[in-house]
Amino acid sequence: MAGRAAARLGAGAPACEASQRKIGRPRRAGDQVRRWIVPIVVLLVIIAARAETQPRLPAALDQAVIRVQSSGNELIVMRQAPVAYSTLEQIAANIAGASVASVPPVRLVRASPPQEIDYLLCVTSGGTLVLGERVHTRAAGEHRHTFLRGQIVRSYPFLSAPEGWLWLVQVPLSREITVTLQLRAPVAWPLESVTVTTDGVP
Repeated sequence: MAGRAAARLGAGAPACEASQRKIGRPRRAGDQVRRWIVPIVVLLVIIAARAETQPRLPAALDQAVIRVQSSGNELIVMRQAPVAYSTLEQIAANIAGASVASVPPVRLVRASPPQEIDYLLCVTSGGTLVLGERVHTRAAGEHRHTFLRGQIVRSYPFLSAPEGWLWLVQVPLSREITVTLQLRAPVAWPLESVTVTTDGVP
């Protein structure tokens, strides 16, 4: 009896060893999977960190505006930008007021310090583009921006182009990125609007 029992126990030993080997195989496969997954996760983290400092160009979701983002800042530009003023006297008299009637064709939203900077356009009879800047700031804990100042910041003589006038306007978006806007219009005065494009955004 004892011999038969021992035989039965001995007969089960190879089966147990085979079962243990089968159980051990998935563990080794799991280790291999983990060895592949860890480098992939690290690579994705590096790519995401690099992407934070690069401008994100918009998908073709909103055909009315151009949006470019970098380092938490955002530039919003109307593709068909209204020209609010036709003389230097007009923009000089209105740019510093508490409010203006025109919709800002270019807006720069800064994360730090929290600011909204609106740019208004003037094109004189000689084809000079005059850029007015209106800065709104937001104090810590506040939800609304308060008007801080308005002033004329730059002027651009036109460049000759097949369609008429062309102006190149550079807007610093972040420390790493400066966006060059290309403004185009036929030779006419006064102008109601200009067409805006930028590199990488048709």
